[in-house]
Amino acid sequence: MISRPKGGLVFFAASSLIPFCFSQHTVPPGARDFCPAGIGLALLVAPREGPKAVFPEVRFVFGEVRSGVVVEHDFVVKNAGSASLVIQKVSMTTPLVVTRMPRELAPGAEDRIHFKLDTTNLAGKFEGAILVFLNEPELPQAELSFAGSVVPAIELSPMPAFFVAGERGRGGRAAIEIVNHETEPLQIEKVEHPSERFTTELETLERGQHYRLTLVLKPNGPGGKVSDTIVVRTSSQRMPVLRVAANTYLFERVRTFPDVLDLGTLRAGDVGRVALTLMVYREGGSNFHARLSTDVAGLNLKWEQGPKGDRYQTTITLIPEKIRIGSIKGSIFIDTNDPEFPKVIVPVYGQIVER
Repeated sequence: MISRPKGGLVFFAASSLIPFCFSQHTVPPGARDFCPAGIGLALLVAPREGPKAVFPEVRFVFGEVRSGVVVEHDFVVKNAGSASLVIQKVSMTTPLVVTRMPRELAPGAEDRIHFKLDTTNLAGKFEGAILVFLNEPELPQAELSFAGSVVPAIELSPMPAFFVAGERGRGGRAAIEIVNHETEPLQIEKVEHPSERFTTELETLERGQHYRLTLVLKPNGPGGKVSDTIVVRTSSQRMPVLRVAANTYLFERVRTFPDVLDLGTLRAGDVGRVALTLMVYREGGSNFHARLSTDVAGLNLKWEQGPKGDRYQTTITLIPEKIRIGSIKGSIFIDTNDPEFPKVIVPVYGQIVER
């Protein structure tokens, strides 16, 4: 799965129509509901006064295409009213563009709006929104969608990122696959990363087409949570460099969850209703003991040992009488009977504001 680029809306002053079949009219006696292909709602009745836009199709799905393909599609628009239908403007998600659209449709007329999507810089799912602004009082804005999936020239599956967590002494590993969708064979020339927290392994599954990249988190490297970037250099002219996020977390034998206590922003009148949980763990053994304290005024700690003797659950509340308006910054100190980790510190942050 590949991340998709951010899109925006582009406004055109020129006129445009969008297939949209919808009406809020009360059905008169003898009339029946009708909508082509089951999309939208139109009434087969005598034309009312004024313009009436009808769009037989409101959603176009182009399926799956390779990156670089240009997808084009026409949306049909009809004027079922008794006055001219004017398209005032049209907006759409980039990089969608409109290449042809009518400005005005006479009563009973039909025309097409032509859209084009260049997928060169797209990857993954694309959901394009189109708004057509009309002079019809009951349908001032018609909505269309232009959707599908774009397969990049080189795909990183299931995503262009590693998320690896492991315990000290054990480490951890995870793999992603590099799939070539170009006609030319793909060679992986080099894999680079600045971190010494992990190593990488490259395996050829199908030469020139399919590779597996594995991240191996070292069991005795630096602890904590770190984000790095792996750079994969390839023989592809279109994608000579692939960047893969490497998110690693090596747990110490004694650890907490969360590792930082963020109280957020609280109103002074709400502090008495706050209750948070802090877990303290030790891997292995059943005779773990811990005692907690804090330098944050107004922070109340109540902890109890778990049934297996390897963890503590701490309930954290605020004492309204001791909490002051302003920022909170301090720590929770955990003293343990573990000789390697006799003290663990959890930072505490927050902000108290007026009611």
